[in-house]
Amino acid sequence: MSNIRQKILSLIEQLSDEQLAVLLPLILSMQDNQVTNETSQAYQDWVGAENDIYDEIFADDLAAR
Repeated sequence: MSNIRQKILSLIEQLSDEQLAVLLPLILSMQDNQVTNETSQAYQDWVGAENDIYDEIFADDLAAR
């Protein structure tokens, strides 16, 4: 299994059902190679300021920059 796949799976295991629900439309559209307004909104919700899990998950990466 690739390193990136392992990291993503590890991160997904830490998410709540509510956070996973936000990601589902994005993941499904990626699987189908489609980008829609719904997908864009799901992505914006995921990385938005109100969703602090993004900052928590990538805190080490952000600090390194």
